[in-house]
Amino acid sequence: MDMAGEAIEGEAAGYSSLAEACLPEQRMVDGKAFPLVITPSSPLESAIVACKLFHTSRAFLEQKLKDNGAVFLRGFPLRSGFDFHGAVEALGWHTLPYIGSGIRTQVVGSVYTANDSGPDVVISFHHEMAQVVDALSWPSKVLFFCETPSSEGGETSMIMSHKVTQGLWMQCPEFMQKVEDLGLLYLKVLPMVKDPKYLTVQDWPTVFGTSDKKEAEERAKKNFNGKVEWLPGGNMNLVTGPFKATRNFGREERANAWFNQIAVYHTGLSHKGGMPPDQPYDVVFGDGSPLPANAVATCKKIHEENSVDIPWKQGDLMILDNSSVMHGRRAYKPPRKILVTLCK
Repeated sequence: MDMAGEAIEGEAAGYSSLAEACLPEQRMVDGKAFPLVITPSSPLESAIVACKLFHTSRAFLEQKLKDNGAVFLRGFPLRSGFDFHGAVEALGWHTLPYIGSGIRTQVVGSVYTANDSGPDVVISFHHEMAQVVDALSWPSKVLFFCETPSSEGGETSMIMSHKVTQGLWMQCPEFMQKVEDLGLLYLKVLPMVKDPKYLTVQDWPTVFGTSDKKEAEERAKKNFNGKVEWLPGGNMNLVTGPFKATRNFGREERANAWFNQIAVYHTGLSHKGGMPPDQPYDVVFGDGSPLPANAVATCKKIHEENSVDIPWKQGDLMILDNSSVMHGRRAYKPPRKILVTLCK
Protein backbone atom coordinates (compact mmCIF):
# COMPACT_ATOMS: atom_id res chain seq x y z
CA MET A 1 0.00 0.00 0.00
CA ASP A 2 1.13 3.53 -0.72
CA MET A 3 1.02 4.71 2.86
CA ALA A 4 2.11 8.20 1.84
CA GLY A 5 -1.19 8.77 0.10
CA GLU A 6 -2.47 12.16 -0.96
CA ALA A 7 -4.24 14.61 1.28
CA ILE A 8 -7.97 14.59 0.56
CA GLU A 9 -8.98 17.89 -0.96
CA GLY A 10 -11.85 19.53 -2.82
CA GLU A 11 -15.18 18.32 -1.51
CA ALA A 12 -13.37 17.15 1.61
CA ALA A 13 -11.80 20.49 2.44
CA GLY A 14 -11.22 20.62 6.17
CA TYR A 15 -10.20 16.96 6.30
CA SER A 16 -6.49 17.53 5.70
CA SER A 17 -5.74 15.05 8.50
CA LEU A 18 -6.96 12.26 6.22
CA ALA A 19 -5.31 10.89 3.10
CA GLU A 20 -6.42 8.50 0.38
CA ALA A 21 -4.17 5.49 -0.15
CA CYS A 22 -4.03 2.50 -2.48
CA LEU A 23 -4.02 -1.24 -1.92
CA PRO A 24 -3.20 -3.85 -4.58
CA GLU A 25 -6.42 -5.73 -3.76
CA GLN A 26 -8.68 -2.75 -4.53
CA ARG A 27 -10.97 -2.75 -7.56
CA MET A 28 -12.48 0.00 -9.62
CA VAL A 29 -16.24 -0.54 -9.70
CA ASP A 30 -18.34 1.78 -11.84
CA GLY A 31 -15.41 4.17 -11.90
CA LYS A 32 -14.93 4.35 -8.13
CA ALA A 33 -12.38 2.76 -5.82
CA PHE A 34 -13.74 -0.25 -3.96
CA PRO A 35 -13.11 0.00 -1.13
CA LEU A 36 -11.96 3.58 -0.64
CA VAL A 37 -8.82 3.35 1.52
CA ILE A 38 -8.18 6.19 3.96
CA THR A 39 -5.18 6.71 6.26
CA PRO A 40 -4.11 9.52 8.59
CA SER A 41 -2.04 12.04 6.63
CA SER A 42 0.46 12.05 9.51
CA PRO A 43 0.95 9.71 12.50
CA LEU A 44 -1.60 10.07 15.29
CA GLU A 45 -0.56 9.92 18.92
CA SER A 46 -3.28 7.73 20.39
CA ALA A 47 -6.64 6.06 19.96
CA ILE A 48 -8.22 9.07 21.68
CA VAL A 49 -6.83 11.39 19.01
CA ALA A 50 -8.01 9.00 16.29
CA CYS A 51 -11.52 8.93 17.77
CA LYS A 52 -11.66 12.72 17.83
CA LEU A 53 -10.72 12.71 14.15
CA PHE A 54 -13.44 10.18 13.38
CA HIS A 55 -15.94 12.38 15.19
CA THR A 56 -15.09 15.50 13.19
CA SER A 57 -14.95 13.48 9.94
CA ARG A 58 -18.23 11.66 10.42
CA ALA A 59 -20.20 13.44 7.68
CA PHE A 60 -17.34 13.05 5.22
CA LEU A 61 -16.95 9.32 5.95
CA GLU A 62 -20.69 8.76 5.61
CA GLN A 63 -20.74 10.47 2.21
CA LYS A 64 -17.76 8.42 1.01
CA LEU A 65 -19.50 5.29 2.22
CA LYS A 66 -22.52 6.14 0.05
CA ASP A 67 -20.31 6.98 -2.92
CA ASN A 68 -17.95 3.98 -2.77
CA GLY A 69 -19.90 1.34 -0.85
CA ALA A 70 -17.00 0.58 1.49
CA VAL A 71 -14.43 2.63 3.40
CA PHE A 72 -11.27 0.93 4.70
CA LEU A 73 -9.42 2.83 7.45
CA ARG A 74 -5.81 1.74 7.94
CA GLY A 75 -2.90 3.18 9.93
CA PHE A 76 -4.92 4.59 12.83
CA PRO A 77 -3.64 3.84 16.38
CA LEU A 78 -6.43 1.42 17.33
CA ARG A 79 -5.45 -1.83 19.02
CA SER A 80 -8.28 -3.35 21.04
CA GLY A 81 -12.00 -3.89 21.17
CA PHE A 82 -12.20 -0.99 23.60
CA ASP A 83 -10.51 1.27 21.03
CA PHE A 84 -13.01 0.09 18.43
CA HIS A 85 -15.88 0.77 20.83
CA GLY A 86 -14.53 4.28 21.29
CA ALA A 87 -14.37 4.76 17.52
CA VAL A 88 -17.98 3.60 17.14
CA GLU A 89 -19.13 6.02 19.82
CA ALA A 90 -17.13 8.83 18.22
CA LEU A 91 -18.77 8.23 14.85
CA GLY A 92 -22.10 8.60 16.62
CA TRP A 93 -24.20 6.34 14.41
CA HIS A 94 -27.11 4.64 16.14
CA THR A 95 -26.12 1.05 17.01
CA LEU A 96 -28.46 -1.91 16.58
CA PRO A 97 -28.72 -5.34 18.19
CA TYR A 98 -28.05 -8.42 16.07
CA ILE A 99 -31.05 -10.56 15.08
CA GLY A 100 -30.21 -13.92 13.57
CA SER A 101 -28.49 -17.25 13.97
CA GLY A 102 -24.86 -16.18 13.64
CA ILE A 103 -22.62 -17.24 16.53
CA ARG A 104 -21.32 -14.10 18.25
CA THR A 105 -19.94 -13.09 21.64
CA GLN A 106 -20.33 -9.65 23.19
CA VAL A 107 -17.03 -7.87 23.84
CA VAL A 108 -18.08 -4.44 25.11
CA GLY A 109 -21.25 -2.42 24.52
CA SER A 110 -22.37 -2.85 20.91
CA VAL A 111 -19.12 -4.59 19.94
CA TYR A 112 -19.29 -8.34 19.25
CA THR A 113 -17.09 -10.96 17.70
CA ALA A 114 -17.91 -11.12 14.00
CA ASN A 115 -18.53 -14.87 13.94
CA ASP A 116 -17.39 -17.65 16.25
CA SER A 117 -17.70 -20.46 13.69
CA GLY A 118 -14.62 -22.65 13.38
CA PRO A 119 -11.63 -21.47 11.35
CA ASP A 120 -12.27 -24.00 8.57
CA VAL A 121 -15.78 -22.62 7.95
CA VAL A 122 -16.08 -20.38 4.91
CA ILE A 123 -18.93 -17.89 5.33
CA SER A 124 -20.56 -17.16 1.99
CA PHE A 125 -21.40 -13.67 0.78
CA HIS A 126 -24.49 -12.09 2.32
CA HIS A 127 -26.08 -8.84 3.42
CA GLU A 128 -26.33 -8.55 7.18
CA MET A 129 -29.77 -9.49 8.55
CA ALA A 130 -31.26 -9.69 5.04
CA GLN A 131 -34.14 -11.87 6.27
CA VAL A 132 -35.29 -9.47 8.99
CA VAL A 133 -38.72 -8.09 8.10
CA ASP A 134 -38.74 -4.84 10.10
CA ALA A 135 -36.74 -2.23 8.19
CA LEU A 136 -36.18 -0.30 11.42
CA SER A 137 -34.21 -3.25 12.78
CA TRP A 138 -32.06 -3.57 9.68
CA PRO A 139 -28.50 -2.13 9.79
CA SER A 140 -27.47 0.24 7.01
CA LYS A 141 -23.82 0.06 8.09
CA VAL A 142 -21.61 -2.84 9.20
CA LEU A 143 -18.35 -1.93 10.93
CA PHE A 144 -15.55 -4.51 11.18
CA PHE A 145 -12.39 -4.14 13.25
CA CYS A 146 -9.25 -6.26 13.33
CA GLU A 147 -7.87 -6.88 16.80
CA THR A 148 -5.84 -9.97 15.88
CA PRO A 149 -5.14 -10.78 12.22
CA SER A 150 -4.63 -14.36 11.11
CA SER A 151 -1.22 -15.36 9.79
CA GLU A 152 -2.99 -17.08 6.92
CA GLY A 153 -6.40 -16.41 5.36
CA GLY A 154 -9.30 -14.96 7.31
CA GLU A 155 -10.07 -12.06 4.99
CA THR A 156 -13.50 -10.46 5.33
CA SER A 157 -14.34 -10.58 1.64
CA MET A 158 -16.62 -8.01 0.06
CA ILE A 159 -18.47 -7.55 -3.21
CA MET A 160 -20.68 -4.90 -4.75
CA SER A 161 -24.03 -6.63 -4.63
CA HIS A 162 -25.53 -5.23 -7.82
CA LYS A 163 -22.76 -6.91 -9.82
CA VAL A 164 -24.24 -10.28 -8.83
CA THR A 165 -27.73 -9.21 -9.94
CA GLN A 166 -26.40 -7.92 -13.24
CA GLY A 167 -24.33 -11.04 -13.87
CA LEU A 168 -27.19 -13.41 -13.14
CA TRP A 169 -29.61 -11.56 -15.42
CA MET A 170 -27.04 -11.91 -18.19
CA GLN A 171 -26.20 -15.58 -17.58
CA CYS A 172 -29.37 -17.06 -16.01
CA PRO A 173 -32.35 -14.90 -17.15
CA GLU A 174 -34.99 -17.64 -16.70
CA PHE A 175 -33.83 -18.31 -13.14
CA MET A 176 -33.84 -14.59 -12.36
CA GLN A 177 -37.36 -14.14 -13.71
CA LYS A 178 -38.63 -17.05 -11.65
CA VAL A 179 -36.92 -15.90 -8.47
CA GLU A 180 -38.30 -12.38 -9.00
CA ASP A 181 -41.82 -13.77 -9.53
CA LEU A 182 -41.86 -16.30 -6.67
CA GLY A 183 -39.34 -15.06 -4.11
CA LEU A 184 -37.45 -17.38 -1.77
CA LEU A 185 -38.32 -19.55 1.22
CA TYR A 186 -35.65 -20.44 3.78
CA LEU A 187 -35.98 -23.80 5.55
CA LYS A 188 -34.20 -24.49 8.82
CA VAL A 189 -34.25 -27.01 11.63
CA LEU A 190 -33.02 -25.37 14.82
CA PRO A 191 -32.29 -27.69 17.77
CA MET A 192 -33.50 -27.00 21.27
CA VAL A 193 -29.98 -27.69 22.54
CA LYS A 194 -26.98 -26.86 20.37
CA ASP A 195 -25.30 -29.95 18.95
CA PRO A 196 -21.49 -29.63 19.07
CA LYS A 197 -21.29 -31.74 15.91
CA TYR A 198 -22.87 -28.87 13.94
CA LEU A 199 -21.01 -25.75 14.99
CA THR A 200 -22.73 -23.47 12.47
CA VAL A 201 -26.29 -24.47 13.52
CA GLN A 202 -27.50 -22.36 16.43
CA ASP A 203 -30.15 -23.49 18.93
CA TRP A 204 -33.51 -21.73 18.74
CA PRO A 205 -33.56 -20.37 22.34
CA THR A 206 -30.38 -18.46 21.49
CA VAL A 207 -31.64 -17.31 18.09
CA PHE A 208 -34.89 -15.94 19.53
CA GLY A 209 -33.69 -14.96 22.99
CA THR A 210 -36.26 -17.08 24.80
CA SER A 211 -36.89 -20.70 25.75
CA ASP A 212 -40.66 -20.17 25.71
CA LYS A 213 -42.10 -21.85 22.60
CA LYS A 214 -45.05 -19.47 22.20
CA GLU A 215 -42.82 -16.42 22.50
CA ALA A 216 -40.35 -17.96 20.03
CA GLU A 217 -43.18 -18.49 17.52
CA GLU A 218 -44.26 -14.87 17.86
CA ARG A 219 -40.70 -13.59 17.38
CA ALA A 220 -40.20 -15.87 14.38
CA LYS A 221 -43.27 -14.36 12.72
CA LYS A 222 -42.41 -10.77 13.68
CA ASN A 223 -38.71 -10.85 12.81
CA PHE A 224 -38.58 -13.25 9.85
CA ASN A 225 -42.15 -13.75 8.59
CA GLY A 226 -41.61 -17.27 9.88
CA LYS A 227 -43.83 -20.29 10.43
CA VAL A 228 -42.89 -22.80 13.13
CA GLU A 229 -43.54 -26.51 13.47
CA TRP A 230 -42.36 -28.30 16.58
CA LEU A 231 -40.45 -31.54 16.10
CA PRO A 232 -39.76 -34.39 18.53
CA GLY A 233 -37.29 -33.45 21.23
CA GLY A 234 -38.31 -29.79 21.17
CA ASN A 235 -36.50 -28.99 17.91
CA MET A 236 -37.93 -26.27 15.68
CA ASN A 237 -38.76 -26.60 11.99
CA LEU A 238 -38.68 -23.00 10.77
CA VAL A 239 -39.84 -21.75 7.36
CA THR A 240 -39.27 -18.05 6.66
CA GLY A 241 -40.45 -15.94 3.75
CA PRO A 242 -41.18 -15.70 0.97
CA PHE A 243 -38.64 -12.90 0.52
CA LYS A 244 -37.70 -11.04 -2.64
CA ALA A 245 -34.28 -12.01 -3.97
CA THR A 246 -33.31 -8.46 -4.91
CA ARG A 247 -33.93 -5.14 -3.28
CA ASN A 248 -34.02 -1.72 -4.88
CA PHE A 249 -32.53 0.97 -2.68
CA GLY A 250 -32.71 3.67 -5.36
CA ARG A 251 -28.95 3.97 -5.72
CA GLU A 252 -29.01 4.47 -9.51
CA GLU A 253 -26.41 2.05 -10.94
CA ARG A 254 -26.30 0.16 -7.62
CA ALA A 255 -30.09 -0.05 -7.33
CA ASN A 256 -30.79 -3.79 -7.42
CA ALA A 257 -28.86 -5.41 -4.61
CA TRP A 258 -28.63 -9.23 -4.60
CA PHE A 259 -30.38 -9.17 -1.25
CA ASN A 260 -30.66 -12.82 -0.30
CA GLN A 261 -28.69 -15.71 1.18
CA ILE A 262 -28.86 -18.34 -1.54
CA ALA A 263 -25.12 -18.94 -1.43
CA VAL A 264 -25.20 -19.40 2.35
CA TYR A 265 -28.19 -21.71 2.68
CA HIS A 266 -28.57 -23.68 -0.53
CA THR A 267 -26.28 -26.41 0.76
CA GLY A 268 -26.53 -25.56 4.44
CA LEU A 269 -26.46 -27.85 7.45
CA SER A 270 -30.05 -27.73 8.67
CA HIS A 271 -31.04 -31.01 7.02
CA LYS A 272 -28.15 -32.74 8.77
CA GLY A 273 -29.57 -31.59 12.07
CA GLY A 274 -33.07 -32.90 11.37
CA MET A 275 -34.26 -31.85 7.91
CA PRO A 276 -36.25 -34.64 6.21
CA PRO A 277 -34.25 -36.61 3.60
CA ASP A 278 -36.63 -35.55 0.82
CA GLN A 279 -35.76 -31.88 1.44
CA PRO A 280 -32.00 -31.66 0.98
CA TYR A 281 -31.82 -27.89 0.58
CA ASP A 282 -32.27 -24.99 2.96
CA VAL A 283 -33.55 -22.43 0.43
CA VAL A 284 -36.14 -22.94 -2.33
CA PHE A 285 -38.38 -20.89 -4.60
CA GLY A 286 -41.44 -19.37 -2.97
CA ASP A 287 -43.62 -22.19 -4.30
CA GLY A 288 -41.40 -24.81 -2.64
CA SER A 289 -39.67 -25.99 -5.82
CA PRO A 290 -35.88 -26.44 -5.71
CA LEU A 291 -33.43 -23.92 -7.10
CA PRO A 292 -31.50 -25.10 -10.17
CA ALA A 293 -28.03 -26.15 -9.11
CA ASN A 294 -26.43 -24.57 -12.17
CA ALA A 295 -27.86 -21.14 -11.29
CA VAL A 296 -26.60 -21.40 -7.72
CA ALA A 297 -23.17 -22.43 -9.03
CA THR A 298 -23.19 -19.45 -11.40
CA CYS A 299 -24.10 -17.17 -8.50
CA LYS A 300 -21.13 -18.40 -6.48
CA LYS A 301 -18.84 -18.04 -9.51
CA ILE A 302 -19.92 -14.42 -9.96
CA HIS A 303 -19.19 -13.84 -6.28
CA GLU A 304 -15.62 -15.05 -6.64
CA GLU A 305 -15.01 -13.15 -9.87
CA ASN A 306 -16.01 -9.85 -8.25
CA SER A 307 -14.78 -10.25 -4.68
CA VAL A 308 -12.22 -8.09 -2.93
CA ASP A 309 -10.10 -9.80 -0.26
CA ILE A 310 -7.82 -7.52 1.76
CA PRO A 311 -5.58 -9.23 4.33
CA TRP A 312 -6.28 -7.78 7.75
CA LYS A 313 -3.74 -5.85 9.82
CA GLN A 314 -4.19 -5.02 13.48
CA GLY A 315 -6.13 -1.79 13.86
CA ASP A 316 -7.88 -1.91 10.49
CA LEU A 317 -11.44 -0.59 10.57
CA MET A 318 -13.72 -1.34 7.63
CA ILE A 319 -17.16 0.23 7.14
CA LEU A 320 -19.59 -1.35 4.66
CA ASP A 321 -22.80 0.06 3.23
CA ASN A 322 -25.10 -2.88 3.95
CA SER A 323 -27.53 -1.81 1.21
CA SER A 324 -24.98 -2.19 -1.57
CA VAL A 325 -22.17 -4.45 -0.32
CA MET A 326 -22.20 -8.14 0.59
CA HIS A 327 -19.53 -9.66 2.79
CA GLY A 328 -18.23 -13.09 3.73
CA ARG A 329 -15.28 -14.75 5.46
CA ARG A 330 -12.43 -16.91 4.24
CA ALA A 331 -11.12 -19.88 6.19
CA TYR A 332 -8.09 -19.04 8.31
CA LYS A 333 -5.27 -20.21 10.53
CA PRO A 334 -5.88 -19.25 14.19
CA PRO A 335 -5.56 -17.05 16.10
CA ARG A 336 -7.82 -14.42 14.56
CA LYS A 337 -10.15 -11.89 16.17
CA ILE A 338 -12.39 -9.68 14.08
CA LEU A 339 -15.04 -7.60 15.81
CA VAL A 340 -18.27 -6.10 14.49
CA THR A 341 -20.83 -3.44 15.27
CA LEU A 342 -24.09 -2.85 13.41
CA CYS A 343 -25.31 0.70 12.90
CA LYS A 344 -28.30 2.50 11.42
